[in-house]
Amino acid sequence: MTKNTNTSMRRFAAKCLWIWGMVMAFVASAEAENKVTIDNFNIKVEEEKTISVYLENSDPMVGLQMDFKLPKGLDFVTNSVQRDEVRLSRSSHSIYMNEVQSSMDDMAKGIKTVRLLIQPNGIYNIAGDRGAVAYFKVKANENMVETSEIVLDNIVGSSSEFDEETGNIKGYHLESYTAHVSPNVGFFYLTEDSICVKNDGSVKKVSLGLRNYTSVRGMEAVLSLPEGLSLDTEANGAPKFEYGERLPQNLSISSSILEDGRTKLVLSGLTSDTLKGDTGVVFSFFVKASETFQEVAELSLDEIILSDNAGHGINMEGKLVMEVINSFIAYYTPANDSIQGLRTRYEAAVEKINTEAADVKDSAVVVNAVQEVATRIEDLRKSVDEAYANETLPVIYDEVLAPVVSIDTAIVKMVDDALALQAAKVANDEAFVRLTEEIGALQAKLDAAKTTIETDYAEVAGQFTADIAALQEDIDSISNEVKGLYEEVKLTAESQIDATAIEAGIEKVLADAEEAHKGSSIYGVKNANGAELTGIYTVDGRRAAEPVKGQVNIFKYSDGTVKKFYMK
Repeated sequence: MTKNTNTSMRRFAAKCLWIWGMVMAFVASAEAENKVTIDNFNIKVEEEKTISVYLENSDPMVGLQMDFKLPKGLDFVTNSVQRDEVRLSRSSHSIYMNEVQSSMDDMAKGIKTVRLLIQPNGIYNIAGDRGAVAYFKVKANENMVETSEIVLDNIVGSSSEFDEETGNIKGYHLESYTAHVSPNVGFFYLTEDSICVKNDGSVKKVSLGLRNYTSVRGMEAVLSLPEGLSLDTEANGAPKFEYGERLPQNLSISSSILEDGRTKLVLSGLTSDTLKGDTGVVFSFFVKASETFQEVAELSLDEIILSDNAGHGINMEGKLVMEVINSFIAYYTPANDSIQGLRTRYEAAVEKINTEAADVKDSAVVVNAVQEVATRIEDLRKSVDEAYANETLPVIYDEVLAPVVSIDTAIVKMVDDALALQAAKVANDEAFVRLTEEIGALQAKLDAAKTTIETDYAEVAGQFTADIAALQEDIDSISNEVKGLYEEVKLTAESQIDATAIEAGIEKVLADAEEAHKGSSIYGVKNANGAELTGIYTVDGRRAAEPVKGQVNIFKYSDGTVKKFYMK
């Protein structure tokens, strides 16, 4: 069964190569925006890696062929090729990959050649114009000790169209492509994903760590800094570095500025001493921001090459990126904007109180509320300044700014309470005026009744002194209660006094006085002119209910006449 399968595969390969040869015999020279690429990668010894083969084609293609020259230390994993089901369906294309004969020179260098063939099952274009078309696996052996190249060569694409001038099938010779493969001897890392810097020249430390699977004796990398961010320097102008505990004494860091403005960092030594341990910080450098630094930018380290104990140069694929945040723009400025917003709303609130609550603006309640809000705003400003100064503002930003909401609420409440007090005062004043007038009217009624009794019913007036005093006490009690509520600002439009009982009492004392008058000795007595007797008095001015015997009595009549009588 295995023999038959292998025979079938060989026949299929031979058929594909024969068909491809026929196609290529008619390929016309053509320049187009077509290219095939693979990614750079790192790999450990005995590790398998899947390689994605990318095709970017501006021209439609039905088939594709290419050779991969694998360096010493890297093997093709047989039968590992897979199609991309989106761009190559089983019904439209066949795919085949195997090792072919390398040149003598390549064989001498340990280079193996693997050919990938994508053959159409009819006239079907490869779907799409970009992305992976196939995948295959490679495996590293013990010879993978340094960065090497994978060369993609003899890349040819075919079309289903014919050239109108030559009548040949259109074909495309694509440019060769070179990718790098390096031993996976570890990885570098930045100890923080992001840092915050102030734009006043304050420095921030950036630490570079390494997790290594082999001995390391040196490295180099290229540092890219955004505009407005620079390296802090020593007194001699050289960048300032902090050496990690992993570095032996003979290793030192040097730097140079490249033509594109980036900084190349090199860690090297005069001996073969290697880094201590296998993980931790290697070294640190320091950055500072100027006022031109934007809100958020990135610093990066790439083109990293590591040197192992044997002196092999090993590329570390990928780029280390750190987000750098301008804390002045990103945090301090918006925090101060929030504080200024509070101040603006506070000032508008105070103006509203002064205008619309003028009668109560100087009251203790309003003054204390206004001062409390002002104090809270000032305390918030101090907290923001302190957090910015000690560089904790980015970390505790939300916590520091949390009082903004409650202060805003306090500002609204401050105004609402002041306006409510103003409204209460207005209502209190209006109610006091109204109730005072009602009390005054009630007092006038009592005074009038008292005058009537003393004038018209003088001979019995003494009988009602207590009643009138009681009524006066009731009026005074109501008056004092109203005054007390007024002082407490508790009078409202609904406030009333109960005058019913007092008015009834006044009516009753008048009626009782009149009744008593009618039963007195002088009631109905008239003089010769018909004027009624209104009162009897002693010579010393005292009123008498009836003539006093043994002395002179003075009779006064309603027409104003006065007569004296001596009663025996």
